[in-house]
Amino acid sequence: MTELDILRNHFLGFHNDFFDSFRRVSTYPPYNIKEKDDKGVIEFAVAGFNDNDLKVEVRENTLNVQGCKLKNPEEKEDDFFHKGISNRSFTKSFQLHKQIVVDGAKLKDGILSVKYHREIPESEKPRTIDIKKG
Repeated sequence: MTELDILRNHFLGFHNDFFDSFRRVSTYPPYNIKEKDDKGVIEFAVAGFNDNDLKVEVRENTLNVQGCKLKNPEEKEDDFFHKGISNRSFTKSFQLHKQIVVDGAKLKDGILSVKYHREIPESEKPRTIDIKKG
C-alpha cells in the first residue's frame, strides 16, 4: 500500500479523482491540505502574488485557484543573478465532494488559505436506534 493509498483511505471530502490528479499535474505552486473533523484548509505558497493577482472560484463542485502575475516592464531577466521566486501563472483545480462548502479565502504572508467545511444533510447523519425490551 502506497502513501497515496493510505491518504486516500483516510481523507474526507474529496473523490478519488482528486488523488489521481497528483500523478498528472504540475506541483506549482506548492500547497498543503489540512483537515480536522469536518473542517479543512488548503494553503498555497504564492510568494510575490497579491490579492489582485489571484482568483478563487467554485463552480459545479470544482474549486479553481488561479494566479496571474503581470510582468513588471522595469524588471528584466538580465537584472537577476539568481531567480528562485517564480511569478508564472498557474491554475489548480480540485474536485469537491457534494457535501463540501468553501467558506472563503485569505492571503497573508505569501500564503493563500482557502477554508472549507463538510455539511452533512440531516438525512445522512448517523442516528441511534432505541432497542426495546421484550
